[in-house]
Amino acid sequence: MKKKAHSIDMLFMLVLFAIFAVMSVMLILMGSNVYGKIVDSSENNNNARNILSYVTNKVRTSSVENGVYVEEKDGVPVLVIENVEADYEYKTLIFCNDGKLKESTIARNDDYNLDFGDILAEVKGFNVTIDQTTRVLTISIESENQKKSIDVYVGTYR
Repeated sequence: MKKKAHSIDMLFMLVLFAIFAVMSVMLILMGSNVYGKIVDSSENNNNARNILSYVTNKVRTSSVENGVYVEEKDGVPVLVIENVEADYEYKTLIFCNDGKLKESTIARNDDYNLDFGDILAEVKGFNVTIDQTTRVLTISIESENQKKSIDVYVGTYR
C-alpha cells in the first residue's frame, strides 16, 4: 500500500512539473510575439520619421526664391525643389509611384515621367500640398500601420 501512495505522489509531481514547463514555454512564446510587434512598430515609426526628416532637409536646400512647389504629373503630386549651382539650374523631384517613394534630379527645363528616380523607401502613401497664402508645405507619409505628417515653411527666406 505504501508503494502505491508513493507512486501517486511521484506522478502528481511529474504532472505538475509538465504543466509548469508547458506554461513557461507558452509565456516565452507570447512574450517574444509581443516583443516582435513592438520592434516592428518602432521600426515603422523610425522609418516614417527619417523619410519626413530627409524630405524636409531637401526642401530647405532650395537656393531659388519660391523654388519649392507642388505640381501634378499623371495624377500624382510631385514635390519640386529648384536649385542653382555654378550657373547650372536643376530641380529635385520627390514623388510616390507604385508604393515607392522616389527622388530624381533633372535639369530645370527637362521633362520627366514617374518611372524616373532612385527609390528612397517603400511607403503606402505620400502626399504633399502647399498653401499659397501662408507658403506652408504639408508633407504626409503613410507607412505600414501609421500616418505621419509635417508642416514646413517655404516662404521667401533666401
